[in-house]
Amino acid sequence: MLDQSTRYLYLYAFDTCSCLLRLTAVYMFLYVCLCFSSRRVFARTTAHFSRVTEDGVQHTDGHFTSHPQQVSRGHDFNCEHLQRELELAVENFNTRGSGFALDAVASFLLVITQFRPLAGLSYIPTPPSIIKKQAVINVKNHDQRCFEYAILSCLHPPKNNPTLVYSYNKYLNTLNFDGIDFPVALKDIPKFENQNPDISVNVISQDEESKGYSIDYLSPEHHRLHHVNLLLLHDENTQHYVWIKNFSRLLGERTKHKEASYVCNSCLNVFSSQRVLESHSQLSSTFASASPIPGR
Repeated sequence: MLDQSTRYLYLYAFDTCSCLLRLTAVYMFLYVCLCFSSRRVFARTTAHFSRVTEDGVQHTDGHFTSHPQQVSRGHDFNCEHLQRELELAVENFNTRGSGFALDAVASFLLVITQFRPLAGLSYIPTPPSIIKKQAVINVKNHDQRCFEYAILSCLHPPKNNPTLVYSYNKYLNTLNFDGIDFPVALKDIPKFENQNPDISVNVISQDEESKGYSIDYLSPEHHRLHHVNLLLLHDENTQHYVWIKNFSRLLGERTKHKEASYVCNSCLNVFSSQRVLESHSQLSSTFASASPIPGR
C-alpha cells in the first residue's frame, strides 16, 4: 500500500522480533538506495500476549509505536536501536504486573514519510523579527552543509550576495570535517574545533518559553584567531545554522539602555559599555550559564 509521500510496509505473523527486523533492514537499504533522499521512519506493531490464570488462559493485544528515525544515504536505519526500543516497550508492558507473556508479533507497520526540511535538510527563512535587526547572514544552501556555509560566511564575508552559496564555492573543503557527518550535530562541534585549531564556535537558539535565547553550545576555547557565533534556527522539520554577524544588534534590545549595547558571548547578558563587558567576560568565560536568557 503506497502513496506519493508516505509508504507503508506491512508484515504479519512473526513470532520473533529479530526475524522481522532483519527484513526491515533489507527493505530500508533497498528503499533508500533507490530514492536517494531523506526519509523519516517509525514502526507500529501489534503483539499477542497471554497469561495463565485460575480461570484459564487470557489473551490480550499490545500496541507499540517507535520513535522516528531519519534515514538517508548518510544516515543508515538503525535496526538494533529499533529492536531495543520494541523490546523495552514489551518489558514496560509487563512491568505493570500484568504477567502477560509475548506470544507473537501479529502485525508490523513500517511508516516511511518524506522528510521535507525545506529544500534539502537545511535552509530555513530568517524569522521576520530577526530580519529587521540585520544581525545575521543566512546562506540559502539546498544541501546539508549549512554549518559549513555559516562558518565560511564569517571567515570570508563577500562584498556582494552574502546569502548565496556561490559566494563561498571557492572556499569549500578548506575546513577540516574529517569524520564529521552532515548535517553537523551540536555534539560534533568540539571535534570540529579540535580539527580546526584557529576557530571557536558558540551556538545559541531562540527559546520559545522565555521568548529569549538559550546557549546550545559554548566553546571552551576563548583565545582563537576566529570566533564564530551561530544562531540555530528550527521549525517542526529541521534545524539550520546561520552566522550572527552582529551579536549586540541581535540581542541588545533586551535592555532599556538607548545607546549601543554590548552582549557577552558566554552568558548573553547585555552591558552598556565595552569596558564593563570586558571586565565581566573574565568571569563569564569561567562560569557560563546554559539557561535561557529571557526576552524583554
